[in-house]
Parts: sequence; C-alpha cells; structure tokens
Amino acid sequence: MANASNSNGEPTKKETTVNFEPGSGVDADQVEVTIHQPTKVHKRRKHGYRFLPKPFERSNGSLFNPRFDSEILENYLIECYFPQARRLFRNAVYYVTIASACWALFFGLMQIQYPSNHWRYFVVASAVLFVFLIGLLILTHTAFFKKHCKAIGILLALVLIICVQLPYVFEEPDISPVGTFFGVVEILILFYSFFPFNLYFAAGFGGILSVSYEIFTMLRFPQMQAVDFIVCKLLLHLIIHLIGTFIYVMSSIRAHSSFSKIGQSVSAQRDLMIEKEIKEKMIHSLMPPVVAKSVMASHPSKDEDQEDDSPKTRRRKKIVKGEIIFRNFQMDEMKNVSILYADIVGFTKMSSNKSAERLVGLLNDLFGRFDKLCNASGCEKISTLGDCYYCVSGCPNPCPDHAKCCVEMGLSMVIAIRAFDEDHNEEVNMRVGIHTGTVLCGIVGTVRFKFDVWSNDVTLANIMESTGQPGMVHISEATREFLVNDYEMVEGEEVP
Repeated sequence: MANASNSNGEPTKKETTVNFEPGSGVDADQVEVTIHQPTKVHKRRKHGYRFLPKPFERSNGSLFNPRFDSEILENYLIECYFPQARRLFRNAVYYVTIASACWALFFGLMQIQYPSNHWRYFVVASAVLFVFLIGLLILTHTAFFKKHCKAIGILLALVLIICVQLPYVFEEPDISPVGTFFGVVEILILFYSFFPFNLYFAAGFGGILSVSYEIFTMLRFPQMQAVDFIVCKLLLHLIIHLIGTFIYVMSSIRAHSSFSKIGQSVSAQRDLMIEKEIKEKMIHSLMPPVVAKSVMASHPSKDEDQEDDSPKTRRRKKIVKGEIIFRNFQMDEMKNVSILYADIVGFTKMSSNKSAERLVGLLNDLFGRFDKLCNASGCEKISTLGDCYYCVSGCPNPCPDHAKCCVEMGLSMVIAIRAFDEDHNEEVNMRVGIHTGTVLCGIVGTVRFKFDVWSNDVTLANIMESTGQPGMVHISEATREFLVNDYEMVEGEEVP
C-alpha cells in the first residue's frame, strides 16, 4: 500500500501490485520489485449505489443489474435458477407458437370476406414461424440449449423483430399500425420477462425494435409523421420500457432474495444436523447405544413443552428437591453379567518422574487402546478411575458368551500393555479380575450423569482384580462355570 497526496494536500491511498521476480545481477536473497498502478475502478461499479438500501443480502448495490457480491455465489444462482429460466423461455415460445398459428388462421379466414393480394405471404410466413418455434421447443429439451441459451434467445429475438415488421414490406400492409404496435408491446414484455437476457440485452433489443418499428411506421404512414403522434408514441415506448425494466429488476431481486433465504435456511438446517450429530455422539460416548436411545426417546419434545407451558400448569408444577427433570429414573436388573476390573501395576513408579501433562497423555494413549479392544471383544466400557479400567459384558444387552468376551478382553489388555511398554520404554503391567453375577444398571445424576453398574458382584470383581497377579487374568468360580476348556487355568489364592 502506497500513500500519496491529492491537490488539496489530503493524503490518499493507492493500491499497488508488487511482482517479485528473480534478478540476474542481484544476490540470491534479493529480488527486483516492479510496481504497476492498476486502472482506476469506477466508484459505483466497485461499491454500488451506497445511497440505496440493499435489496437482498450480499448485494453488489447495482440498481439495474442486481447481483451477489460473490461471483461464485452468482454462478451458483444461475446454475440453480436455470430450470426456471428455461421454463420461462418455453412459456414465451409457447405463446409465440400459439400466436403464429392464430395469425395463419386469421389471414386465411380473412381472405374469404376481405380478399387481399398478400394473404398467402402472411399465411406462409406464419406457418414457417410456427415450424421454427416447434423446432425451438424441441431444442430447449436438449443439453445444447443449456450451453447456448443466450445465443438461442438472441436468435429468437431477431426473428421476432423481423416478423413484426414484415407487413411494412408491402406498400399497403394488411395490418394497421395499431395492430403492429400491440405486437411490438407483447414482444417487448417478452424480452424483459421471459428471455434469458440481462437488463442490458433486453433493453438493447427492445430499443432496436422500438426505433426500427417507428421508422418503418413513419415511412409507410405519412400521417404518423405529425409531432403529436411522434411525442405520444415516444412516451408510450418509454412507459413500456420502464414497465419492462421494473418487471426485470423486481424479478431479479426476488430471485436473489429467495435464493439467499433458501441458502440461509439450508445452512441453518445443516448446522442443526451437525449439532444433533454432535449431541448424539456425546450421549453415545457417555452411555451404551440402547440406553442412549431410550433417554433421547423419553425426552419431551419442544411442542409438548410449549403446550404445557401455561401459567396454570406452571403453578401446578412443583419442583421437588432431588427430582430429576432431565429424564425419568430407571434401574434395570441384569443377570449373567461378567464384570472386568483392570489396574495398572507400576503406575506409581511411572508417574513419579513425569509431569502431569506427560502422564495424562500416556494414560490417554493406553486407555485409547483399551477402548478399541473393548469394542472388538463385545464388551461395554463403564468408566475409568485413575489408573483403573472396568467394563462389563452382557449388560445392558444380554450376551450368551459374556464370560468369554471378558476373558478375551483381559488377555488382550495384557498384550496391549506390553506393546505400550515397548512404544514408550516403560515397565508397567496389568492386573485383571473378572467375576460373573447380577448387577443393577442405570443412569445416575443430573449433572455430568453417567451409566453405571452396582451390586455385590461388582465389588467382588474389584476384589478379584486387587488379589490377582500381574500379567494374568484372575477369574472367579462363577465366571469359570460359563467357560469351556479353551483356556489354560491354574488355581489362584482364595479370596476372603
């Protein structure tokens, strides 16, 4: 950015473009700088009409060519709006097709009562125009039209400009100036409303039509050369063009505004979906999927809350101390559940020479490995308590091989912590205890709530872990009854 001063001595700012090019006669760490002054951008073109309110969000501020301030957004609007633009163009072609058929029928029937020497030309011209428009309708259903819609629109505009002035080829036209003027009005409205043009194209072709029509009219009808006729016709053409401009501008503003609102709605809906997915992932990370599903299903909807949010209902509702508002409290009893407790042997020694951040990072790595093993073995993680990790199998979903799942989980943890020792050069081990019995499971708490299990059998599984040997899985007699002879077992110490 370079600073300069104007004629009044006030500082101004001029943007400069700096191109860095390696120089031949300079050192390797030096460059030659060439400064190019860009051409001046017109203030209105760059910033739009600041004194006018923006007709839609992210408008470029232009009055006669409303667009988004982003070319990417504008191109996406054109892409999305193309089916509607094609439908509008087809409607215009339908209208002119029907009109050409009516013209051919009109000139043919008028010959019966008012004979004319030129009626064959009008009938043939109307029939040719009809066939041309039928082919154009077929073309709008192809991919060629999407690539060249503006060129096709220009072709049809030129054909209509020529056709509406064909009667003036003859010295005595069969159509009066009033009839041709109505045809000109219809075509002008079509240019502004239905053709795939921007405002400048529509006004340009409309101006060509208006000027050429008035020239031919004055040449064929000398009485139209009077000043009052000329002034009135000019005013009529001006009014028609103003109406067409107003229709075009309002249609463009409406399309951009609707597109902007739809985009905001889609964006908001996408954000809501992302937030919903995040919420569901958080809930599923706190509890098993079956429990999470029941919790979300039992949560009252917003509409139900609003219906019951009357003053009388609020007075009747009395918040009791200890009452859970988030959900209904539910406790389930599950039998034949295997509980696994695992503790890190040597954790105190490992944590004595490490910072808190390093220690938490190591635990996060180790427990992350255990989480993957838990999912692979079909167990359900309950929680971690310091360096203690415990999970269950057969709860909350019954599982026939719950004991085998827990044993596989325990053996995998022993293998995983050996790999952990090799990766981090540590000397820790796992002590694993498993017991099978009956548990009570449910969600407790209203703040930082969690899914947990309770029973004397859970306490016994903890005791099995604390009395076990490092590098081995200590199981109870109740767990052993559910296992087949697939494992090598040795008698352990009796637990008091």
